[in-house]
Amino acid sequence: MSSGTIEIRGFLQLDAFIRKRYKCMPLILEIDAPISGIDLAKQLEIPLDEVEVIFINGFVHETGAMIHPGDRMAFLPPGCPGPYRIALGFYGKNQDSEANFKIKPKTDGEEDLS
Repeated sequence: MSSGTIEIRGFLQLDAFIRKRYKCMPLILEIDAPISGIDLAKQLEIPLDEVEVIFINGFVHETGAMIHPGDRMAFLPPGCPGPYRIALGFYGKNQDSEANFKIKPKTDGEEDLS
């Protein structure tokens, strides 16, 4: 991989999204400067609520982390099973992500299931 490219992958439904839209996997993209995962998702038209965390060079990061030329990265959507979320470190990296699984407060008229 040259110094001006990044290698992009998706997991789960984001794999299918990238394959359908860009007809390849991995997607190789030229970049002139570092780019955040959020800005890259926007550029690729991936909805931010479909990305919980990103991997950069094999390590989990929050979506705002910077991706540099030469990096390999992947988008991971919500839905990864529980034990892997802890083992891979999602909990500490996704607190500000729109896609983070959060307990939402009840709204008026909702039944209390506890």
